[in-house]
Amino acid sequence: MKSVDFDKMAEGLRNWGRWGAEDQRGTLNHIDPAALCRAAAEVKQGKMFALGLNFDENGPQFGGFRFNPMKYMTAMDQMNSPEFPRSRFNDDVIHMPLQCATQWDALSHVHYDDHFYNGFSIHEHLSLAGATRCGVENMAKPGVASRGVLLDITKLVGVDILPGDFEIKPDHLNQACEAQGVTVEKGDIVVVRTGQIGKFTRGSREEFYNGQPGCHHTCAEWLYEKNAAAIAADNVAVEGINAETYGDEMMLPMHQLCLRDMGMPFGEMFDLDALAADCAADGQYTFMLVAPPLAITRAVGSPINPIAMK
Repeated sequence: MKSVDFDKMAEGLRNWGRWGAEDQRGTLNHIDPAALCRAAAEVKQGKMFALGLNFDENGPQFGGFRFNPMKYMTAMDQMNSPEFPRSRFNDDVIHMPLQCATQWDALSHVHYDDHFYNGFSIHEHLSLAGATRCGVENMAKPGVASRGVLLDITKLVGVDILPGDFEIKPDHLNQACEAQGVTVEKGDIVVVRTGQIGKFTRGSREEFYNGQPGCHHTCAEWLYEKNAAAIAADNVAVEGINAETYGDEMMLPMHQLCLRDMGMPFGEMFDLDALAADCAADGQYTFMLVAPPLAITRAVGSPINPIAMK
């Protein structure tokens, strides 16, 4: 995306100072008591769906700075006391990147022009110890829970998985809302289905990374107008990955517009297939979404196991 066009769009979306000079939660502030009560009212049938991938050696990463979790035992069949040898315990440890599978991007995950969301300087607040502003712990407390709205773009288009170069634009989001009979309200978490995760869960890592359909950067304006709290999707980066997102002056423009300027967290690699099938069966595309990250101090992302309840 050309810098001149990007800067004009960013200026219109920037939420810096909207919730105070020290704010580090961004659009999660839209989740007020009314939004939370509206979310709880969606639980009518007693259904629950886990939207997270497993965290293990068979995850979606190939290696490098992001690799799949390595877990090992640090205690096996250990006695609590020699006097009472029947009582035993086990313990284990995991070593993993915080964004190797289903996860939240914190507001400190990306930046440009030396500033995070809300104008925090990276020179003052970013070091090898992590991000002392906009770390994921600010999302963890009091947490992330609101009404989720599934916008199933695969169903709208009539395919199981969107083509690898498919760009989801605001018109698609509006059409999905109309087709599904839903309205995105203040504080909702928008959940976009591309079908891409199925290439991994029913296929392989190689298939999963072969083309990445996703949101066009103009969806940032749509989310801003809706006062959405966050966005999540079943692909690698929420936004589509193509020549524009990686090959132009402002790479990954939707990341920068949402995380850095709007203060909107990204949920990535959500497994939406079972939830989408149920929504199509009963016609209810709204649900309570509970997805708090781990309160890892100064982290720029966190693994999660988001839960949708209907």
